[in-house]
Amino acid sequence: MKKWAGLIAILVAGCGGNHQVTGDLGGGCTTIDGVCLTPAPLAAVRTACGDVTEYCDPAGKPAPNLACLATPPALKPGPAAATLTGFIHVFSSGPDSKNVSVAIYDAAPLLAGMDLSAVTPLATIASTTLDPATERACDADAKNGCSIPSTTGCTLPVCGDGLNGRPDNIKYCRANEDGTTSCNDRLRWEAHYSLPSIPTNKQLVIRASGQGGAADQTWANLVSWNVVLSTNDPACAGPSSTDCWDMSDPQNPKYQLDVNALSKSDYVNIPTSAGLSGGISEGQGAIAGEIHDCDNIRVGNVSVGETPAADRFSYFNGNPIMTLPDPSRLGTDQLGLYTALNIKPGKVHVVAGGSLTDGGPLTSFGSFDGYVYADTVSVINVNGGKPKP
Repeated sequence: MKKWAGLIAILVAGCGGNHQVTGDLGGGCTTIDGVCLTPAPLAAVRTACGDVTEYCDPAGKPAPNLACLATPPALKPGPAAATLTGFIHVFSSGPDSKNVSVAIYDAAPLLAGMDLSAVTPLATIASTTLDPATERACDADAKNGCSIPSTTGCTLPVCGDGLNGRPDNIKYCRANEDGTTSCNDRLRWEAHYSLPSIPTNKQLVIRASGQGGAADQTWANLVSWNVVLSTNDPACAGPSSTDCWDMSDPQNPKYQLDVNALSKSDYVNIPTSAGLSGGISEGQGAIAGEIHDCDNIRVGNVSVGETPAADRFSYFNGNPIMTLPDPSRLGTDQLGLYTALNIKPGKVHVVAGGSLTDGGPLTSFGSFDGYVYADTVSVINVNGGKPKP
């Protein structure tokens, strides 16, 4: 079996990934929504909360929920618009999320083929700033995630968080679940943002980039698809929750959503780590994203494919902080991640499929269409229980 698995890995590497194969590799591939996917060796499994703190299942239920694919749920009554708020969440171990520009778009004209530069945003932020009153800290230990620091704890000794004239020893004061505080190692600060009057139950696109809406020395161009402020989404459990509703003030409904940002260094290093020695070619683009189930929980051991095919495809290592491509994987990791690198700008179709039992047949986990732009990474998450266009 090990020899056969090694042969498959070698053949897959030659194709740039396990995602889209038309030949027969001992069981062949299964065509789902126009893309032929080769099954991952193990059954698809939802990610339990632990090292992963977002889009995870605190109950640890392993079986994915796919009910929404066959029967999309009716949308619950709710506000027609809301204040969109949350944090600028940086991929992997990237820097503090300052000086990021954000633009929110209606997805409809973009899905119809209009260029991003020709569409007027619904709302914009010229440049994010770090405000000690609203920023959050991301812990250097992945299982602690990101949280609002305590302003009253960690006084003896003083925590070196760099705030209020204190020395910055790359620390922050963490408010622990048991009511205590601790001075923890800090990965970064993340800026809070707020944008009023964003429509709900509508497909949106969010662009995060350097100041002025373009890549710079710190930030790459990142365009996120399959973004919906759905009235079916749950109530927020806390100020750092994402994809959820804060209805504490019914007259001012808020929807919390973390906006993804990508450092320029990761834009360069990830393609190299995935085996694309020259990086993303000038004028080409890339896609990346996560596979979720209908409960918006990440799912591992899922196969992903895209058309048109990229020059290089990879899954990842599952580490929330040092998130790197893992070309040896044959399906998504606990983060549900995939990436496809060097794609010609234009429309792209992403499909996901997984087995519900070890060695079982492939089942669709959903698909999504988006666009690739030159010198840009398009984030295309599949499923998540979001209503499709």
